[in-house]
Amino acid sequence: MKIWVDIDNGPHVLIVKPLVRELERRGHEVVFTARDRTSTCELLDLYGFGYQRVGGEFGKGKLAKISGTLGRAAALARCMAGAGVAVSFGHGSRALPIASRLLRVPSVTMFDYEWVNPTLFNWGCRRLLLPEVVDAERCREAGIATDKVRRFPGLKEELYLCDQPLEPEAVAADLGLIAGRVHVLLRPPATNAHYHNPAAEGILDELLRAIGQREDVQLVYLARQPEQLVVLEAAGVRNAIVPQRVYDGPSLIAAMDLMISGGGTMTREAAILGLPSYSFFRGRSGRVDEHLADTGRLIMLEKPDEVAAKLKLEPRSQPIAAPDNAALVDFIATAIEQTSR
Repeated sequence: MKIWVDIDNGPHVLIVKPLVRELERRGHEVVFTARDRTSTCELLDLYGFGYQRVGGEFGKGKLAKISGTLGRAAALARCMAGAGVAVSFGHGSRALPIASRLLRVPSVTMFDYEWVNPTLFNWGCRRLLLPEVVDAERCREAGIATDKVRRFPGLKEELYLCDQPLEPEAVAADLGLIAGRVHVLLRPPATNAHYHNPAAEGILDELLRAIGQREDVQLVYLARQPEQLVVLEAAGVRNAIVPQRVYDGPSLIAAMDLMISGGGTMTREAAILGLPSYSFFRGRSGRVDEHLADTGRLIMLEKPDEVAAKLKLEPRSQPIAAPDNAALVDFIATAIEQTSR
């Protein structure tokens, strides 16, 4: 059958990569649509996926996001009308359930942060895939339609980290990392996101002050938007490395000694790979991050004064260790198949 995959954000490219390989191995055809934001299209190009570009950034503010979502949903429906798809799949794409309902195509969505507004997913999706650590009680508290939920084993990052080729040496050489220094990858918070808490920006300022004082540290600053670069100068950080091209995230992480982020995906990737990982995400805490923190794999920075107490700027002592969870790929691929009309 023909399966429609919508890519709404850059990190989702890696998530679908092993799924597409498995679905094609089972004899299905996979077609892509993609929203042009946060390096999404560049990553699809990097991995050789063909796609139709539909929509881009929506801008700040609730009204801009609502109108942008509705406009993109209409554009997706026009783009895929008559394509003959049997099922659609996305990771948190809000426009996809609307477009799928317009086209009468059953839809599956996957997400791992339970505090997203579930209204569109409850209404527009036939099946909702969440990690098993997000229990039924938390789903009900978050307003998620529990009758549609299927819980997958492990964490979504294990979908691709279990077999993702890592090339840290090539990334380090390309970035100009100097041996013997502590290499820190820092990702600022998603200031345009609806869930952004400005408290994270105060923690970011403190992190930059702490890191900028260390001559033995090389900072790789992975800005989400160009305007996020001004904080480097404001904090007096003059020797930061700002990547000029897109790298695959796991290889970039594997080239580092520690990861710090105001978002979720890369901190979880680092934690799962065994890299010291710090999160200063100040939105509502999700069950996956709580699980990683409880098991000692993720360190939460909740206030600026915790930076000095918790942050350890030192070379990592453990090698990168990829997880082994191929069963997860089979679980998700089967769930997509079973949802088709």
